[in-house]
Amino acid sequence: VYKQSQTDVLRQLRKGCRSYVKLAQYCARNDNTKEQLLHRQGIQFLSRRSAANYSRYSASTIMNSYCKELTLMDYDIIGFDLDGTLLRYNLAEMSKLIYEVLKHYLVEQKGYSTALLAQKLDIDFLQKGLMLDGTRGNVLKLSNEARILRATHGTRLLSDEEIVAIYGPDRRWEITDAFYNNPLSTWNGPASLQMRALMDYFDMPAALVFAQAVDVVDAAASGTVREYTVWQDLLDGLMQTYSRDNFSNNKSLYFRAMRAEPERYVLPSSQRLLGWLRELRANGKKLFLLTGSNIDFANLTATQALGEDWQQQFDYVVTYAKKPGFFTIKRPFMAVDVDFKREIPNSEVSVQEDLKLGQIYSQGNWHQLHQAMAKMLKKETSDARALYFGDNIIQDVYTPVKHRDLDTVAIVEELSQVEQENYEYNAVVSSNFWDSYFVIGETPTLWSGFIANYAQICVSSMERMASMPPTERIVSNNVNGFYPLLPQQLMSSNLTTGWHG
Repeated sequence: VYKQSQTDVLRQLRKGCRSYVKLAQYCARNDNTKEQLLHRQGIQFLSRRSAANYSRYSASTIMNSYCKELTLMDYDIIGFDLDGTLLRYNLAEMSKLIYEVLKHYLVEQKGYSTALLAQKLDIDFLQKGLMLDGTRGNVLKLSNEARILRATHGTRLLSDEEIVAIYGPDRRWEITDAFYNNPLSTWNGPASLQMRALMDYFDMPAALVFAQAVDVVDAAASGTVREYTVWQDLLDGLMQTYSRDNFSNNKSLYFRAMRAEPERYVLPSSQRLLGWLRELRANGKKLFLLTGSNIDFANLTATQALGEDWQQQFDYVVTYAKKPGFFTIKRPFMAVDVDFKREIPNSEVSVQEDLKLGQIYSQGNWHQLHQAMAKMLKKETSDARALYFGDNIIQDVYTPVKHRDLDTVAIVEELSQVEQENYEYNAVVSSNFWDSYFVIGETPTLWSGFIANYAQICVSSMERMASMPPTERIVSNNVNGFYPLLPQQLMSSNLTTGWHG
């Protein structure tokens, strides 16, 4: 529900809830497959709650009981992240590769014991969204209110008593509190050397390497280690692994493996998704691709996933965007040499200069890109509504909504477990050790909270989006925006939304 009068909101709610009741009744008359049972449970719960609200509460109260929805035709400009959004990775192969690369870096470049190389890849320890307490050597999982729900020292699970002894009876750490209140405040500076949020699949294996390295340090120590430097060493390893300079010079084992066998790691996107992008443009939408990858790596992966003519799908392409700063500061755009796949030195585009349609740029800022696309539409910038799809909850979802004027859709592959019984990467994205990405017990996680508060809706993949016509109005069955269903684990949780959309 966007900016509308209360009367319009009420009318849409009544219409939507009548439809949900009919759908629930239909499901009840048919075979109770797993998906139907889940769908019916969510729909009937919402229908009962919403129907009661009409007679018991004011219109302002009802406005907090809506179903989040998305209508692509309401937007003039639609943008996409690349990695983890328009293209998907083979998560099993990617996790193995990054895990081995980071272990070898610590041993070969930082002098860690070769005992680290003997450690095995424990897939069950991996989970997106874990936090590192670098100084103490701990791995943390937080609630939607930043309480520490579960923690390890190295790979050893800490008891509740140990968590309280370390972090106090409220189970809080001032640095993760700062992240919770303003994630960008910890992005750089001293806090970034003590804490790291592992928010995507590029970072995810670092939690296990960090934990196993702490174990190795503890085993070699003659007494208690007061302060660990594992995180600083691992941060150097991540920078070495993903530095754009190391794609062409072969210094990154990760890039070397990706260049040798892109088909091993990058999944091809479907023709349905490519057709869906073309249909958006046929409906007058202006499309842009915005990725943190440098042009050379972006070209490698996009070609593998989207085809040789991937650039033709978009009106503008921005590489090495340096999110979240792309949305918060006015960094100049740089020109790109498309033949040599590199950023051209000293090629800054002034803020007053127009961006050229169909070009690939590097770095840049949202203000200038938004202005250029609004001009294409012959609209004032303030009238050109924009939507962005991305998988990094802070860079792609929180920041554009909190600090700029975009709406966002969260791409969360963990939802595939809800939709597909035989989801191929279930072993990688699920964890018995850490519990669900969305919840521990009945307590929502930090990321469930950010999604509920900042995303227009949350879907498992762009392929899921492409299964619906671009003209279709997409309505989730819950106030938190998870589509098509609220994950079953969250149904009994206390997750609420103070939606900022």
